[in-house]
Amino acid sequence: MMASKKGKDKSHLPSFITAKDRAKQYPSVLHESGGKLFCTPCNKVLDHRRKATINYHLQGHKHQKAAENSNRRRQIMMTKVETKSTVAAAERNKICEDWVRMCTALNIPLSKTDYPLVRQFLLDKVVNGGSIPKSHQLQEKHLGDLYLKGKAELKRKVSGKPVAVIFETPDVEGRCVLHILVAPLEKDDSKNFSISC
Repeated sequence: MMASKKGKDKSHLPSFITAKDRAKQYPSVLHESGGKLFCTPCNKVLDHRRKATINYHLQGHKHQKAAENSNRRRQIMMTKVETKSTVAAAERNKICEDWVRMCTALNIPLSKTDYPLVRQFLLDKVVNGGSIPKSHQLQEKHLGDLYLKGKAELKRKVSGKPVAVIFETPDVEGRCVLHILVAPLEKDDSKNFSISC
C-alpha cells in the first residue's frame, strides 16, 4: 500500500523548469511575472511545466487573433509615440530658436536666461518656456544655427546687387567697437547709387 502512494506522489512533470526559463524559450510571446507564465498577447496564465500545452495554446485560433491585434495595436502606438515625440522636439527647437533670435536682436546676453526671475517667468508665462535650456546649451546648440540662417538670408538679399559696407571701429570714449553695416545700393535716374535701408 505504501508503494502505491509513493507512485502517485511522483509526477511525470519536470520540476526543474521555472516560468522564467520557459519564458526565455518564447521571448516575444510569453513573459514571467510572480513565478507564473503569461501569454503576453492573450494575458492568460499558462502551465509552464507542460510545453505541449503551451504549444497547443500558441497554435490556437484565439491566440493567433490576439497576437495579430496586439501587433496592430503596438504598431499604432509606436507610430503615435514617434509622431508625438517628433512634434514635441520640433516645438522645443522652435521655442529655443525664437528665444535666441529675440535675445540677439535686442542685444540681451544669453546668460540672462539663467537668472532665477527669468527662469520663473519662462516657466509661468511662456508656453513651452520650460523647454528653454540654460545659456551654455543655447550657445552650443542654437546660436550657431541661427547665425548660419542669418548669414544665408543676408547673402540671399544682397546677392547680385552692389552693396555698401560701412565699418565703424571706435566709440565715443575711444573703446574698440566694431559695427558693420551692409546695405544694397540702388541706382536712381542720375546713374548714382543710393543706400536703401
